[in-house]
Parts: sequence; structure tokens; C-alpha cells
Amino acid sequence: MVIIKKLLSNGAEILSGSVENPHSEAQYLLSDILKKDRLYLSMYRDNPIDEKTENVFLNFCKRRAMGEPFSYIVGHKEFMSLDFTVNSNVLIPRPETELLVETVIEHCKIHSPKIMDICTGSGAIACSLAYYIKNSSVSGTDISKEALEVAVENAKRLVKNKKINFFIADALEKISSDEKFDIVVSNPPYIESETVETLDCSVKNYEPRLALDGGDDGLIFYERIVNNIESILKKGGEIFFEIGYNQAKSVHSIMKSKLCNIEIIKDYAGLDRIICGQLA
Repeated sequence: MVIIKKLLSNGAEILSGSVENPHSEAQYLLSDILKKDRLYLSMYRDNPIDEKTENVFLNFCKRRAMGEPFSYIVGHKEFMSLDFTVNSNVLIPRPETELLVETVIEHCKIHSPKIMDICTGSGAIACSLAYYIKNSSVSGTDISKEALEVAVENAKRLVKNKKINFFIADALEKISSDEKFDIVVSNPPYIESETVETLDCSVKNYEPRLALDGGDDGLIFYERIVNNIESILKKGGEIFFEIGYNQAKSVHSIMKSKLCNIEIIKDYAGLDRIICGQLA
């Protein structure tokens, strides 16, 4: 058996040259496997580790050294203080998307809102809204059956007693629904097709292109969703989008044909990140 201190050293050696902080990443990987914090690893650094755990850890380090995102390796990611299951069928939830959820929560003044999340992926947005907005009824749509399987798993585990429903729908087509919603929210693919190829290898080689590629100009999903908004959003209802840092003007132009009271909200880095509007 190998002791914790030696195992971490071996892991850091595998990661060296591939990640910025090999020792820290090795600690995070082993902490996740052992379900212990990093302080434990320091306090009990001479404790032995069984061969099975050692092999899992070393395999994780090799995968990370190849560029695979940390969250896919360990199989989960924290978002809005909730622990979401993730895999390569869904985009890894980003911290900036928490601002989208927070903005919806702040704007919601309805007692029992009906909410639709378009391009739901892992269900991070849908589940978070269902969890934090009491008495809400949430639906999530995605074109990917595999993504919806992840979303359903997250919903069952995180929002057991909430009304939440997922169904397959193509956001580039007219979404059909038996009811209209008080709130529509979406973090659609918004990266220009050519730009996807320039992204960091941990993104372009591992995360689903389907969840990244927003067409030639990155705007196709905004155009299609806004064009069909009257079929899913109630009169007076609001829609909330996450946008790329340089897309506010373009998306505003798309939205003004159907929506009023359009507002652009900056993220904590001072970049345009959220745009919302109301159906007159």
C-alpha cells in the first residue's frame, strides 16, 4: 500500500506540465475520491491507501493530464450551492450562469410561476429555479436525449418534492406546449461556429459542440426563440437570456421586435452577461 503523501506526489508528477497547479489538482482529485477535505489529506498524510483507490486516483490524474475537465472526471459540479451530476453529454455549469438564475429569482414577483428553461442541458438552471422559487412549476427542454437523462437524474435527487418536467424539443424549431409560461429562461449555444475551434482543448475536445455552437454569428438560437416567443410566453411574461460579452447590442436588436422593457445586466467582471425583456 502507498501512503497519502506519496500518492499525491505521484499524482502531481503525472499532472506536471499539463495543469497550472499539479499539486492542488492532485489534492482535489484525491479529496473527491476519499470524500474528505484537503485538511484531512494534510493531517493524515502518512495513512495508507488501498490499491483500488490508488488505481482510481492515478487513472483520474492521467485523464486530467490529457485535458479532460475536472468535473467530467469526478462526475459532478457545484452550481447555486447545489451539487449537479455532469458528464460529457452536458455542458459544465459555469459560475457566470449563476447570475442568470439570480436575476430570474430577483425579478420573479409571481406567487406560483410557471417557468420554461430552453436548452436545459444538465438541468442546472431549471433545477435551481425549482429549488429556490417556492411553489414554482418548471419545464426544461433540450434536443439531446442524453442531456435530458442527466437533467432528470439531477431533478430527482435535488428537487424531489418540486414540480419539474423535462421534454425533448428543438430550440431552432417552434416549441409546442399545452400551456404558456410566466417566465422563459435560456442559456443557449452562443459561440460562433468558427470560434468553437479556437476554444481551449478542455472545452472543444470534451464538451458537447451541440451546447456551444450558436451558428455562424452565434445568434441563431436567440433569433429562433424570440421569433416563436408568443407561442410559449404569456402576455406580460418575461424572458431571460445569458449572452456572450459582445452580443448585447445584437440580441437587443433581435428582442425589440417582440419585447419591451429590455434590460442588459453586467456580470461581476463588468461584462454584458444577461438580457431580459417583457412580452407586451
